[in-house]
Amino acid sequence: MTIMTKNEVEFELSSVTGQFYVYHLLRPNGTPFYVGKGQNRRIFFHESEAQGTGRSYKLNIIRKIISTGQELGYCIAFYKSEEEALRREVEEIRSIGRHDLNKGPLANLTDGGEGTSGVNVSGPDAYGDRGIANRFFLKLNPKPRSIPVRPASEFTPIALVPHRHRLEPTRRMAAALAASAIANRVLLEPGCVIPRKMSVEDTIMLIENGAGASLLETGMATLLPGQPTGDEKFLLDNQGVKQLIALSNVDLLLDAGVLMPTE
Repeated sequence: MTIMTKNEVEFELSSVTGQFYVYHLLRPNGTPFYVGKGQNRRIFFHESEAQGTGRSYKLNIIRKIISTGQELGYCIAFYKSEEEALRREVEEIRSIGRHDLNKGPLANLTDGGEGTSGVNVSGPDAYGDRGIANRFFLKLNPKPRSIPVRPASEFTPIALVPHRHRLEPTRRMAAALAASAIANRVLLEPGCVIPRKMSVEDTIMLIENGAGASLLETGMATLLPGQPTGDEKFLLDNQGVKQLIALSNVDLLLDAGVLMPTE
């Protein structure tokens, strides 16, 4: 498919109203980062979505491109039927490869072929911001107790105070903060605020008492003042964010939409 500008795509769409197509969204260097199936102006929906508050790898790529004064590239190919376009969408995603599966550069979170006819594309993606959060929290925490986050019904939270002995940051501590950032859709950047409490698949969960105290002792985070027990909020400065990222799976944070891409 030929790489096109937005104006060129607008012109192309003006002559084929209602026809189904498969499209690629491209980084400025020509690398595809998203493949979709659409009709009419669906191809431009993602840029409008990126102006909102949703968190996903796809939206963060778009925001990064726009924030640096650059423009997205596009590829588009038309098909005679929706079924043919859906088949091609699946083939393109499989061929190029999904980032979350470590198979390629695509920010797609499904294999395609779902179809969007009749769907209100003015709302969030079908898998939604909450669905993304649940998916990547569970990917971060595939085994119970593998990170220090527990259902609120299983223990009584106590006020968090630092331990008296000096601790070094660990991957387990970073995972606790990353889990809450993912569940609460918090972008990891200096000055970000990460709640102790999170909701995962309709279950209220908390960072455990000991883990929360250990986090404070390492200096990875401080507490915002005046927060009730169980509803504390961790404040991360530049160093804390760097430590969290260094001790985490960066690709997972990118795919979850809580870390901005560097390019």
